[in-house]
Amino acid sequence: MAQTSTGARSSILDALLTPTNISVAVVGIIGLFAGVSWLTETRKRRIALAAYHAYHVMEDVKAECKAAGKSYPFVDITEAALGKANEYMVANGWRTLKPREQASATLQFKSLHGEAKVQEKAQEQALMVAHGAVAAKSTLEGAVPSMPRG
Repeated sequence: MAQTSTGARSSILDALLTPTNISVAVVGIIGLFAGVSWLTETRKRRIALAAYHAYHVMEDVKAECKAAGKSYPFVDITEAALGKANEYMVANGWRTLKPREQASATLQFKSLHGEAKVQEKAQEQALMVAHGAVAAKSTLEGAVPSMPRG
């Protein structure tokens, strides 16, 4: 069943598949996975920090424009926030975001925006309930005549 192969192809494979080359490849792969996982975790924290910072910068700009009665200067808030995130990364000595990291930061922006909207909605509903309770109390007080004592 075993065939003996001769030719250039088998000699290249025989030269590459030596025990030394195999052990170097295995150690290299293990080192690559160990190094990449550490770098990835650190990079994820840096991206999250930059996204958080950029989101709040853009929200502050938006609030200032609204208070001044001006229109918001950015057409696409996500693109502007990504620009701010890149500025933040470079200012802190890190490299700019790669496309895949930009996608992650965009998801973080949307998540922060969604969280803020949920909080606003909850506050709005609580305020409506409070106004309803005040209105109900005033209606009841006006409907029941007070009896003079005496």
